[in-house]
Amino acid sequence: MVELALKWGMFLRVRSSRRHSRGVVYVEFLIAFVPVFLLFLGVCQLVLLTAARLIVSHAAATAVRSAIVVLEDPTDDYGGAPRGNLSKGKSDSFDWSELLKRLGLASANVSSTDSSKGAPQHGARMAAIRLAATTPLLTLAPKIGAMISGENLERSLVSNSAVQLAFAYAYTEATTAVAIKTDEWNDSLVVEPIDPKGSVTVEVTYLYNCGVPVVRSLLCSTLSSLLDSHGDSAGAKKAERLSQFANPLALRVLTLMVGRYTILQGQATLTNQGAAYLTVESNP
Repeated sequence: MVELALKWGMFLRVRSSRRHSRGVVYVEFLIAFVPVFLLFLGVCQLVLLTAARLIVSHAAATAVRSAIVVLEDPTDDYGGAPRGNLSKGKSDSFDWSELLKRLGLASANVSSTDSSKGAPQHGARMAAIRLAATTPLLTLAPKIGAMISGENLERSLVSNSAVQLAFAYAYTEATTAVAIKTDEWNDSLVVEPIDPKGSVTVEVTYLYNCGVPVVRSLLCSTLSSLLDSHGDSAGAKKAERLSQFANPLALRVLTLMVGRYTILQGQATLTNQGAAYLTVESNP
């Protein structure tokens, strides 16, 4: 009888030990899994940010290649805007908003061309340069589902193509600033008219939406904090450029939506083409 009691007690201790062991393994798994999972998400977000920086740099290169041709195009192609001028004229070039209207994907009040109001670098020639910059950036626009429900990773990856095209256009138009500067080391805008044989530096500033849940709070900031930056820091200068050439009203609307952002910037420099066109006046 005593021997049976000892065996029963040993059995209970072994069974209890196994239960405790299973609990320890589960806790150890959670402790090890969470940091590794966060590291994986962080790597994913860093990879996406690196790719976005490359695309923004490519957009700047595309814009400057367009600029060195557009700046010296005949005046008739840009509503009478003088050569080298970025603030006058109405463009007759390809317009994304017109295409979206024809497809029934945009409202009638959407327009990518700011008519000749004389605003700095908002003229007809600048519209063509801006189009060259924003077209590559369409691939970086967040999915519309992610903007509505930011916690769902699936919504960040899948969307309807037609609706996404319209949303990508609207988002890119609202969050992209394209400016032509004096040079690569100076933040001031170039003096118009631009020298036909001088260098042209195009700067592209883009508001990138960080779409990976959890880690985006660690790697990116809220839009309100980015736009309210002050001082001489690099972040404050980027935010100022966005406020100057992007859509301020749309940016403020985005501050009301769920999301984390970072401001990416790229620039490129080429020599202006300076083509000498023959006209009736110059060659009767």
